[in-house]
Amino acid sequence: MLQMLRSAVFAVALCPVMAFATAQVPDHIRIDGVDHALNTNPLEPHLARKNWKPPEDAAISSANWRGYIASWEVAQGQLVLNDVTIHVSGSEPGDYVAKSILSDLFPSTTTPVVADWYSGALIIPEGEITHYVHMGYGSSYERYQVLRVASGKVIERLQLSADEFERYKAEKFKAFTTTDEFKESLENLRKDADTLTDEQLFDLMKSYYAERYLSL
Repeated sequence: MLQMLRSAVFAVALCPVMAFATAQVPDHIRIDGVDHALNTNPLEPHLARKNWKPPEDAAISSANWRGYIASWEVAQGQLVLNDVTIHVSGSEPGDYVAKSILSDLFPSTTTPVVADWYSGALIIPEGEITHYVHMGYGSSYERYQVLRVASGKVIERLQLSADEFERYKAEKFKAFTTTDEFKESLENLRKDADTLTDEQLFDLMKSYYAERYLSL
């Protein structure tokens, strides 16, 4: 999360119009037998600790900065990882096929994998897009689910309208701005991009820190 935010800060500082100007392919999550797009990437903390990089044969595109797609499920009150795939070249030129790398990432763990490394908030959009933004997970939707997760266990599940979601985010972010964590992060970002105003940095933090402050 922090690395992605720093990348965003540098992109905005260098070229505000083009920064992260591509909508991202989301992970997927199944809840109560229904599949949803997931506007959070719970695998990132695990991969960061492993210093993981996409394999050389993985196809990386501007629509998938992270280089993989993960499939999740909420089962018995836990967040579990069912699969992780990358895209590799197929038999025909320009053809790409999905390849599972789950066993490479978790060689000694039986599947599905309980995401006990993850604590945060899962953001799940529902319904029609009400405002399209060609950047990251920036588009707005009719409704949202927010699942607060602590060490892989779902501790709260909220179902919110778009207006309720925006109010919820605003309240949580306001509380987050009073914490030492926020103040330290803001100070570090000021050093990374001294050409950006605090208002611009606040906007970036409100977007890229959502899974953190919504979990508090």
